[in-house]
Amino acid sequence: MKQAEKLRRQGKLDGAIAEYVRLVEDQPQDWTTINALGDLYLQAGNNDKAIEQYMRVADHQFSEGFLQKSAALYKKALKLHPDHEDILMQLAEIGERQGKFVDAKQYLKQVAKQREARGEQRAAAECILRLGSLPEADLNSKIAAAQAAQAIGDGFRAVELLKEAAHHLEKNKKRNEALQLLADAAEIDPFDAELRVRLAREFLALGQPQRARAYLSFETAGDDPELLLALATVEFAEGKEEDARVAMARVLALAPDREPDIVRLMDSLMADGRTESAFACVDAVTDAALLQGDAARAGTVLRKFVDQRAHIPALVKLAEIAVEAGMGERLRETQGQLVDAYLDASRGEEARLVAEDLLRAEPADDAHADRLRRALTLLGVADLEHTVARVRSETGDTPPLDALSFDIAEPGQALIEIEDTGEAHTAAEAPVLHEVPAPPIASDGVERVGREAEEIDLSTALSGLLAASEGEAPLGAVSGGGEPIADIEDIFAQKRAKSGREQHVSEAFAQYEQALTLIEQGLDREAISTLESVARVPMIRFKAAARLGRFLIDRGDLNEGIEWLERAAQAPASSPDEGHDLLYELASALEAQGESARALAILMELEAEAEGYRDVRTRITYLTRAQQTESRRP
Repeated sequence: MKQAEKLRRQGKLDGAIAEYVRLVEDQPQDWTTINALGDLYLQAGNNDKAIEQYMRVADHQFSEGFLQKSAALYKKALKLHPDHEDILMQLAEIGERQGKFVDAKQYLKQVAKQREARGEQRAAAECILRLGSLPEADLNSKIAAAQAAQAIGDGFRAVELLKEAAHHLEKNKKRNEALQLLADAAEIDPFDAELRVRLAREFLALGQPQRARAYLSFETAGDDPELLLALATVEFAEGKEEDARVAMARVLALAPDREPDIVRLMDSLMADGRTESAFACVDAVTDAALLQGDAARAGTVLRKFVDQRAHIPALVKLAEIAVEAGMGERLRETQGQLVDAYLDASRGEEARLVAEDLLRAEPADDAHADRLRRALTLLGVADLEHTVARVRSETGDTPPLDALSFDIAEPGQALIEIEDTGEAHTAAEAPVLHEVPAPPIASDGVERVGREAEEIDLSTALSGLLAASEGEAPLGAVSGGGEPIADIEDIFAQKRAKSGREQHVSEAFAQYEQALTLIEQGLDREAISTLESVARVPMIRFKAAARLGRFLIDRGDLNEGIEWLERAAQAPASSPDEGHDLLYELASALEAQGESARALAILMELEAEAEGYRDVRTRITYLTRAQQTESRRP
């Protein structure tokens, strides 16, 4: 030290520096000496070396927590090199720690400008991101920081910054600007469910359902009846009737007290002339009422609807409810409306079927006879009066219509099934007459038959038609004396027919077992043919169609397999669990076929019917996200 001071006084700075270097090498923790060495370098005009010594001491002071001392040394070095980024960044860090955010912002802005000037965009973005993350950052800094975070791929940080900026705007009562920033955030992270729910609510509150639509889905709506109802509304606006139907069903399952809202939606749709959409509302409400065992309520809603518009599917459903509730008088009235609707639509075959039922039940009613004449005229039948008279004479052979039930088939097709022969006659949307649903099939595949009190002999019910076509007098005709002809042979014929039906059902179960054996033996073609035949028998249709659908899918025939699973889904399931299993498999097959929308609809229905079933909820989330992603692709 003495030698160094002597050389310095003599103006021999190089020699003095050499002595100080020797001293620092010997005592590397002597910070006072290191600082003095920096001063010697500065005196000698070697700024870089001086900065090196000052930063060495400042870094030590910083690491020890002496922020004030380190800041003084950094600033001392910064005077020698005002653009030194390491020094600027250290001073920014000290400013943040000391709460001197104005100083920190100044240093960070300077670094960002320098990096941008050099074309170092990512480095500049990192600096801007840090600047916008300061607690005292202003609105513009936060927005700029969000853009910078997105530029470097930090979407999560970008979303958080935009939310902070939106909060700042909301505090200043700038709601629209805040919502726009939140919308930008949702676009960056489309899977932020909480944000999407918030946006949906905000836009709905502002009366902007179309903007809310971008953030509404079954996933974001979840179990919130308000959001589900809003989703149904916008789905209707986009013409997506089935999705709206699923949403309304979910609303009613979660909050039955929201039924008036759906009824109001129905009224609004009717006022706009959207009858089919309005019927989707009615359908959802009536299904919910029927699930609760309130057939009267379902009938009331349907009557209100059909009183406004003679809608054929609604009338068919109302007839079905009237049958199940044992409302004979209401059934006749509804059937009359249904015939009139078919006639107005020039659908003669369907009108004829229902008109004949009415006339058989009430042969003295001239209005029914007139309806039948009009239907026959549409069909081009020549001898109207002969046919009307024949139908009137069949009343003794037809079971009461109260004991019959109606099914709604797929649009454009319905079947009137004759169990004895397995034949089917197509009639678009006509009511389907069939037996009262049989009890669940036993696990061994054997079904008890011969339940006389619960069976309806449709072959007998239609015997008048068959006999008339062969020129024979129908059963129960009236003789010239006015008394029914008691034909013992007819009685035995009916007994034989009933016995034949029982045998037919037993044979169907035997054929089903045979089909399973054929599958095990690898005789695919024979097994398929047998199952197709068995599936025509109502009492075993569910089991046979389901087994055939699964078998075809296993063979790789996805399209045919799905078709048969859908047929099975339309038949009464042997048990609720088997019905749920079938819907789950059908959804899986549709998803594999690429029909994710249909798969999602079925899964939503299954979740509403059997909440928590398998992984249905997870699959609903996955399919919803997949559809959202697909919809955003150009």
